[in-house]
Amino acid sequence: MASIKPYQFEPESDPENFDEDDGAFPVQERLLNDVSEWCTCNNCAKMPTEEENICCKEIQKVVKRMMEVPDPPKCMVEHPGFEPNCLNPYTLQNINNIYRADYGPVRRRNEEERFRYLAYRSFVSWCWGYLGRSVRVVIPSCVVNRIRLQFPDPAGQYVGFRPPLD
Repeated sequence: MASIKPYQFEPESDPENFDEDDGAFPVQERLLNDVSEWCTCNNCAKMPTEEENICCKEIQKVVKRMMEVPDPPKCMVEHPGFEPNCLNPYTLQNINNIYRADYGPVRRRNEEERFRYLAYRSFVSWCWGYLGRSVRVVIPSCVVNRIRLQFPDPAGQYVGFRPPLD
């Protein structure tokens, strides 16, 4: 009787395949270098942590969303669906109502902070779909920058990406 070998018919990984975490420039070195060395959309800004220094064209789910339109934009912030989904205050008010019905009120200090939070959530939902509880993803620098421009913090105090607590 032949023994069963687990995974014997599974395909091996292909290092040539584009992986969501593989950037054109190593993430560890992005804080030390100019944004132009790793950003390919020309809209990114330097973020405070290595993890947040990522371009929209390096995240497979975001690229997929960009490619859904006939004339794909060079940056996610230029996608025709970006403004209505992530920057429109009326859309964000509606998202707030849905969020409040599911989870309770969004606890933020002011309207700008609440809209920023909802815009980030809307962007993630639009590109990744439902992620589940405590699952977080890094949002591209260009998208974060554009949302912050639309809903600025007067003191310039932004939180940035927080990994989930285990």
